[in-house]
Amino acid sequence: MRFEKLEEAQIINRERRFKLFIRYKNEDVLAYLPNPGRLENIILPGAPVLIRECNNHKRKTKYEAVLGFEDSKLVSLNASLANKIFLENIYRFPIKVKDLKREFRFGRSRFDFLINERILVEVKSVTLVKNGIGLFPDAPTERGAKHMQEMQNWTFEKWVVFVVQRSDAKLVKPNRELDLDFYNAIRALKENGGAFFAFTCNVTYSEITFKEFINVEV
Repeated sequence: MRFEKLEEAQIINRERRFKLFIRYKNEDVLAYLPNPGRLENIILPGAPVLIRECNNHKRKTKYEAVLGFEDSKLVSLNASLANKIFLENIYRFPIKVKDLKREFRFGRSRFDFLINERILVEVKSVTLVKNGIGLFPDAPTERGAKHMQEMQNWTFEKWVVFVVQRSDAKLVKPNRELDLDFYNAIRALKENGGAFFAFTCNVTYSEITFKEFINVEV
């Protein structure tokens, strides 16, 4: 997946959950941050961030944060890209796709995909990595725990796919210390037949691409 032309700005502070106050071309402006995670080692005062100009007139902010840095490593900040990256690489998974539905409703939730009327798929974006371990979530997520709970009731195959939007993870784990409810729910899903996949991405100034599959430890 290719990025539009990106420009470098400097973070002033995180104004709200989804907004950054940045300095760009000697002006202090707001930028949309498409990520609900804490991003504590990335969104720091004075840190660089790569942004793009938005042409969406419905959005109040003119700019969007696209890439951040952690110890000089590029990290994709857009959590919603995970679904698109998964679809670009679905051919790498052990399934021949004949039918695919998006935003499939089951129980009280909508799930990202239903493949071949059998495989219920929920995709999670991972940006937090500690000591080579990708951790999800990066902020408590009631919605995430609810998805894991409701997936247990699906009769056929149920997949959770972690898309690590950076290159340096060697393993993915649920973030037990941060969100015990999600941890317990995903453990229960494993006991009820859940399957777990994860892959890392190479991130450059111009694109984000598949790097390699890594293990998930639940």
